[in-house]
Amino acid sequence: MVDRRFEHEPALRAAVAERVGESRFGLWFGDEVRLGVEGDCLTVGVPNRFFRDWIRGKYARELSAVGEQVAGRRLDLAFEVADELEPGVGEVAPAPPDRSQPDDRRRGPSVPLPSSTPSAPVDQPAPRPPVDHPRSRRARALRRLDQFVPGPGSRLALAACIEMAESPGSAFNPLVIHGGIGLGKTHLLEGVADSIARRHPGMRVVHQTAEAFTNSFLEAMRAGTLNAFRSRYRSAEVLILDDVHFLTSKRATQDEFQHTFDALVSSGASVVLASDQHPRLIPKLSDELATRLLGGMVVKLDAPDPTTRRALLNAKAAARGIELPEAVASYIAEHLRTSVRELEGALHSVLAHATLTGKRLDLNLAKSALRDTIRHTAQAVALRDIERAVASLFDLPPDALKSDGRSRAVTHPRMLAMYLARKHTGAAYSEIGRYFGGRNHSTVISAEKKVRAWLQDEQRQSLLAGFETMGQILSAVERALGT
Repeated sequence: MVDRRFEHEPALRAAVAERVGESRFGLWFGDEVRLGVEGDCLTVGVPNRFFRDWIRGKYARELSAVGEQVAGRRLDLAFEVADELEPGVGEVAPAPPDRSQPDDRRRGPSVPLPSSTPSAPVDQPAPRPPVDHPRSRRARALRRLDQFVPGPGSRLALAACIEMAESPGSAFNPLVIHGGIGLGKTHLLEGVADSIARRHPGMRVVHQTAEAFTNSFLEAMRAGTLNAFRSRYRSAEVLILDDVHFLTSKRATQDEFQHTFDALVSSGASVVLASDQHPRLIPKLSDELATRLLGGMVVKLDAPDPTTRRALLNAKAAARGIELPEAVASYIAEHLRTSVRELEGALHSVLAHATLTGKRLDLNLAKSALRDTIRHTAQAVALRDIERAVASLFDLPPDALKSDGRSRAVTHPRMLAMYLARKHTGAAYSEIGRYFGGRNHSTVISAEKKVRAWLQDEQRQSLLAGFETMGQILSAVERALGT
């Protein structure tokens, strides 16, 4: 039966897109957001509470105007959150008052897209301070946000970066982006730095890596120049720090960064961070610092899906003035799945091969150029690889999965490892059981059935902080395995 609440959705979506612009509409009102009319309410279905809070805070006036335009009467806003058990409870907000002055969107300053040239200010600006970038990146131009190719696993991270660049100091703080190696975290951080420099030329931005922060801190301690070090970082209006996981086990540096973080936040400065892991999963990161990183928005970057991988390859080729044959893009996207950096490297190899040999850029050339790369990528996964990957993710001792431990903290990761062993190796049930502590084949069969049931139950609470479902945990292990 058709839900009559959404019979006006096409008209609502078209009107919202016209008011907020296609770019923002695509970021915040995509397929995961529904718009409908129920009684005296404009119903806004959103995937999570962050979307609810952001849309309600930024676009309530536009939505109310659209509701009145389409329904012919004033409507209250009602938000339904997909990841809450009781959506809509206490989420009805009255329509904003009808004021004669222009709405927030028209009152605010015009903000250009990342590739645009900022309009000239009315008053003569103060001399622009240099953006403090990592030394290794000063030799090339920063990558821009409009060069980032988003997919289902990265769209929210891109949207958060765009909002942070548009409104530093007023957006969520801090913004923490985490994900596996080579998925685009550094690109997004560079894009934020570039966009802020273009849109807010008088703003002091410090853009560094956690390693550079650590080395500068240690050097300042040795040289007795801590005051200068602290002035450099704590006078920033925006601090962008890459590879925060580098701070692991460095207690003195963590304490210094925590004090720097507190000073920046209390002064209204924005903080943007990136890490290979969720803050709760970074080994030996102090609870005090992890709690602070969780105080803003934490967003995960997932590996690109096949469609996104092909789009990324086509975009990279087009940037070099090359039209990539569809068969070549599909071949690379099919065989290299875990890393954007890996995809780019494969594309560079294929294009270089075509240039140096003078051969036609086609599927046969791609197979020849990538033969070794794909063979090594597709190497068989061993039982010990699965054991190490699962133990590392759950922060368990290397031999824990083979032990007699019966606590949930050990038995559930062991069941996950057995399931992955059946999925990615040719080992028999009995061989897997022997490897994981001399258990019999029926134990492995039971573990496999249990994990399948977890995967089918998407509402099940995760075993690990930073992951919402068991499927996300398995995906993280498989990325570590390169499968």
